[in-house]
Amino acid sequence: MLALKDLAVARKRRISKISPTHKEKYAQYLTPIEIARFMAQLSVKYKGITENISVLDPGAGSGILSCCLIDELYKKGNILNLSLDAWEIDDTIIPELSRTYQNINKDRFQYYIHQKDFINNISQDIYWNISKQYDLIIMNPPYKKIHSDSIYRHSLRDLGIETVNTYSAFMALAVKLLTNNGILTAIVPRSFCNGLYFLPFRKFILDNTAVLHIHSFETRNDAFHDENVLQENIIIVLKKTEKKQTDITVSHSKDKLFNNYQEQQVSLSEVISADDKQMYISIPTGSTSVSKDVLSCSNDDLFFDISTGPIVDFRVKDKLIFNEFTNGIPLLYPVHIRNHEINWSTNSKKPNAIMLDDTDLTKMAFPKGYYVLIKRFSSKEEKRRLYATMLTPDSLPSDYFTVENHLNIIHYQRSGLTKELALGLTAWFNTAFCDNLFRNFSGHTQVNATDLRNMKYPSQDILIKYGQLVEGKKLEEYDQIFEKLVLINAE
Repeated sequence: MLALKDLAVARKRRISKISPTHKEKYAQYLTPIEIARFMAQLSVKYKGITENISVLDPGAGSGILSCCLIDELYKKGNILNLSLDAWEIDDTIIPELSRTYQNINKDRFQYYIHQKDFINNISQDIYWNISKQYDLIIMNPPYKKIHSDSIYRHSLRDLGIETVNTYSAFMALAVKLLTNNGILTAIVPRSFCNGLYFLPFRKFILDNTAVLHIHSFETRNDAFHDENVLQENIIIVLKKTEKKQTDITVSHSKDKLFNNYQEQQVSLSEVISADDKQMYISIPTGSTSVSKDVLSCSNDDLFFDISTGPIVDFRVKDKLIFNEFTNGIPLLYPVHIRNHEINWSTNSKKPNAIMLDDTDLTKMAFPKGYYVLIKRFSSKEEKRRLYATMLTPDSLPSDYFTVENHLNIIHYQRSGLTKELALGLTAWFNTAFCDNLFRNFSGHTQVNATDLRNMKYPSQDILIKYGQLVEGKKLEEYDQIFEKLVLINAE
C-alpha cells in the first residue's frame, strides 16, 4: 500500500502547482494527512469493523481521505470484502487518484472512480431509487454557493433537500446514501451551525441522524493554512438512525496536529436546545468558569429589540452629507466608534449625516436615548467577535440619529432603553463569556441580528446590577466582575 507520507508529499506538490483559478473552479482543497488520519480513526471508532464494508468518498481529490480510512480499517479488523466508490469531477487529478488506489495492495479490495458531477448524478439515482447504500462515507466536500435558479437547487429540491451550498448538499445526499447505522465523517465549514439559510439543512440532519462527535480547532485558519483558506472548519460524525440520542462527544485541539487535544461528553441540550426553533448547533469549548445556567431570558423577555442598521448608503447617495450636518441628522458607521465610545463626527471617506424627510425619519431614525451598538463585521483574526458600544442621549447633538447597515442596534420599539439595561447589556456583550457563547455556534465573522436574537441572556436583575458594577471600570475587569456577580447570585 502506498505510504501515507507519500500522499502527504504529493498533496504539497499539487498545491504548489495548481493555480488559484483552478482551485476556485472546483473548490478543491485537499485534506492534510493529519486530519485525514483523525477522521479515519473516528469513522472506524463509531462504526466498528464488519467483514463486508462499502465506502464512499465523494469529491475524492487525490484519495487521501479514503486511503487513510482503508488503512485504518485493515489495521483494526479482519475484512473479507471492501468496496470503494470515489467521485471526482476534476480530470486533472484523476491520474493521481487512480495511482493512489492502484497502490492499495489488499486482498478483496475493489474500487471504482466516477468522473462525474456528484450532486447531479447521485440526485437522479436517489430519485429513481437505484442508488447504492454505504456503511461508511468520508468527505471533504467542495464549498460553493448554490444559486436559487441552478440545476443543483432543482435536483435537490426533488429529494426534499433545501440548502444553499455544495458542501451541505454533499452531506445531505450522503445521509440518504447511508445504510441503517451507517457513519458519515466530514470536514466542513461550520457556517451551517447557525443562520436562517441553513435552517432547513439543520432540520434535515437532526431529523435523520444522530450527531455523535464534533471537533473544532482553536485557530480558524490552521486546517487548510497552506492553501490560504480562512474558513473556520469542523469535523463532524453523523450516524444514520431514528433513535433519539442523549449525549455528544465534543473535542477540541489547538491545530491540525491535534496539539492540546481535549474531549468531553456533553448532553444533547448543550449543543442543540430543545426550545430553539432555529435549531442552532453550539459547540461547547469549556473555556469559561461561568455556567450557562445563568442564561434564562430571551431579548423578548427583557423587552429589547435587535435590528440591523436601516441605512444602506449606496441606495440613498443623494441624501448623504459628508461634512457636519446642518439640516440632516447624524448617521453612524463603524468608523464613528473607537475604543467602545462614540466618536462623531469624523474626517473620513464615510458621510457623517443624512437628510431624511418626515416619512423617512419615522421609518429609519431613532430619537435620542440609550442604545447599544454592535459591529456586524470583525476581521478574521480579531480577538473578539462581539464589539458593543453604548450610545447615550449626550453622544450626538441632535434629537434624532440613524445607523448604517454595518452596525446592529439594540432598542425598544425604535426608542431608547433604560440607562441601567443599556449599561448592563453593553458590558455583557463585551465579556469573553458572551463572546465564547457566540463563537460556539457562529463560525464566521459576521454578527447578524438574527443570531443575537437567538441568544439567551442573563436576567434583568443581573444585567442591571452588572451595569452598575462595571460603570467606570476598565474593559479588562468586566469578566472578573461578572463571574463574581454570578457566583454571589448562585449562593
